Amino acid sequence: MSLQQKAYRSAGWSGIGGLISNGLELLKYIVLARILTPGDFGLLAMAMVVISLGRIFADGGTSNAVIHFRSQSSRQLSTLYWINISAAAGLYLVIYVTAPFFAVFYGEPEVGRLLRIGGAILPLFALGTLYEVLLRKKLSFKYITVSESISSLAGFITATVLALWGFGVYSLIWSHIITAGTMSLMYMGNGMRTWRPSFCFSPGEVRSHLSFGLFQMGERGLSVYSARIDQLIIGRFFGAEILGAYHLAYHLVLFPITRLSPLLNRVAFPVFSSRQDDNAVLRNGYLKLMRAIMALTSPFFLLAALTAPWLVPLLFGGGWELAAALIPLMAAIGLLRMVGNPSGNIVLAKGRARLVFFWNLGTAIINTLVFLAGAQYSVFVLLWMYLAANALYFAVGQSIMVNNLIGLSWPRFFGGIASVAGILAISWAASLAGRWFIVSEGLMLSDVVMVAVIALLFAMVYFPLVWWTQSGFIREFLDAVKNRPR
Repeated sequence: MSLQQKAYRSAGWSGIGGLISNGLELLKYIVLARILTPGDFGLLAMAMVVISLGRIFADGGTSNAVIHFRSQSSRQLSTLYWINISAAAGLYLVIYVTAPFFAVFYGEPEVGRLLRIGGAILPLFALGTLYEVLLRKKLSFKYITVSESISSLAGFITATVLALWGFGVYSLIWSHIITAGTMSLMYMGNGMRTWRPSFCFSPGEVRSHLSFGLFQMGERGLSVYSARIDQLIIGRFFGAEILGAYHLAYHLVLFPITRLSPLLNRVAFPVFSSRQDDNAVLRNGYLKLMRAIMALTSPFFLLAALTAPWLVPLLFGGGWELAAALIPLMAAIGLLRMVGNPSGNIVLAKGRARLVFFWNLGTAIINTLVFLAGAQYSVFVLLWMYLAANALYFAVGQSIMVNNLIGLSWPRFFGGIASVAGILAISWAASLAGRWFIVSEGLMLSDVVMVAVIALLFAMVYFPLVWWTQSGFIREFLDAVKNRPR
């Protein structure tokens, strides 16, 4: 099987896994939104900001180093494994000790208790992280898909049962813990059949990995900080209730950029790394990745924005009006973040971790200033300012981190995505016109009918146009996933 076929096959499995795990995540929010309060979701978001940052630092940034460097000895892997475990355990201790500080910062005593329980996620994930990385390096995404799906199902069942038993916000944090533990057990169960860590610790043998990883750790930490600083500041300035509505809208609208796009990216990174010296291949692969991400995720953003006033009460019931009002702005932000997301694969494949680190340092500083300024007014002003910042990030980031590194010109970039962008624009306009007609005529349609009509209008335009313009690419992808060369 060729490298391209392996990449397509891996992307197919990764996409299936993403649909299952993200579908279960969405279903969890649909079920729990009718049991818990916006304040419960707000408290979870406050705690998960800290835990998410801790998870980034837990592996010392060495995961992508294992993929970038084409081979490692058993001693090197063992050393990296124990580094991951030690770092995660140390960070859990830090979180446990500093939990009262975050409770004071937010003005919510419950946050401290959530952090002391939820911090266990870090060492649980660390147990299986290296095994998952080795699977990714071999493009073994079938097993990753199975593991993530089973783990998500375990988390969903845990959250639902505990919420029905009256555990409140703790049903959410225990859901994350069970998901992390189940996933690591499955990765370890598979990986230990071919490799087990030995009791050796030789940092000198992994110096190059640690050097690469330090910038990766900083870059990823800044990236997560940039993505979470909004929730940190909203929780601090607006409280748990508003943050809960924001958190629900965030998970409904932005989960493709936080979940589905990275699923494709984690296939792309090892593929790009294997051809890191061939700019022509990287240019072609990057444009194909961009078209795939746009075609798969953009319809979701557009439909979420178009149907928000009816979709939110349909899925989550009453009491979530603020979430519905925030969704169109979040969808626009999601579109911009989506098209800028794949650039990191090019930079890392080229071994330029330092560039990504300084880029994310700059965006983290700007985001902090933007959110602090917006928090002086309202959550809507905050999102409008963040939207403008993301437009700037895309334009500058594409030029510095992609075009300059692989010789991709702006005309070729726009030419590469023009067909998909045009289809999306036409489909969005048709759906918007249909929505305007229904509303202007005062037709009294139920929430479910309104969502279905708008989605149907979009699909009737979108899918025929996609097949007409992209059928060759789709057939190529499906044949590779089936392992049937054309």
